[in-house]
Amino acid sequence: MPFLRRLLPTALLAVLAAAALLPVSAEARVTAADASAPVLVVGDSLAVGLRPYLPTLLGARVAWDAKSGRTTPQGLVALRSALQTVDPSIVIVSLGTNDGPDPTRFTNRIDRALAAIGSKACVVWSNIYRPARKGPYVALNGALQQEAARVSRLHLVDWDGAVARRAVQLPDGLHPDADGFEYRSRMIANEVHAGCGEAIGDVVTPPAGGTGVSTDATGGVPSPS
Repeated sequence: MPFLRRLLPTALLAVLAAAALLPVSAEARVTAADASAPVLVVGDSLAVGLRPYLPTLLGARVAWDAKSGRTTPQGLVALRSALQTVDPSIVIVSLGTNDGPDPTRFTNRIDRALAAIGSKACVVWSNIYRPARKGPYVALNGALQQEAARVSRLHLVDWDGAVARRAVQLPDGLHPDADGFEYRSRMIANEVHAGCGEAIGDVVTPPAGGTGVSTDATGGVPSPS
């Protein structure tokens, strides 16, 4: 019993520390109030953490359907449901981190997502980084790259590269801290402004001073200016 009494406070602190790494809200869903939003975000916990930063960086209303732990098949269900309410010009996707390692299956899921979104919307999809405990992921990024080379309206954000060069900190090995989520948001906003072209129209405008993100001359990886 004395051992258990010593162990419980330690375990409680560990649980509280882990919880502190997660976004304040682990879920966001599209509602009827989002019907006119020109931007839709669909994803997992790495999308949930964008909410405090991305709308301001885009200068646009954003509809959200994001949930912690979501796989791409689950995201496809959410995407189709959201598209019954909103008709976005830009769709931002954060899916794949919780999928299995099979690139063929992932390619099929990407294709299904693009088909559901339709040909008129610009799609920005962040590639994947995850720790070894969650399984291999390099082939999934290869699938995204192949699809982006084939589909001109699909644009990728190099999150894996940002992690590799230690531009962000991942306290639990997967989720960034608040600064990292802001950095991820800036990378996405930069890609929207650089890649979506005519899809932006009058619905997305850079805030004063731009997105605050520039492009490295050596690798094309966005970084704070």
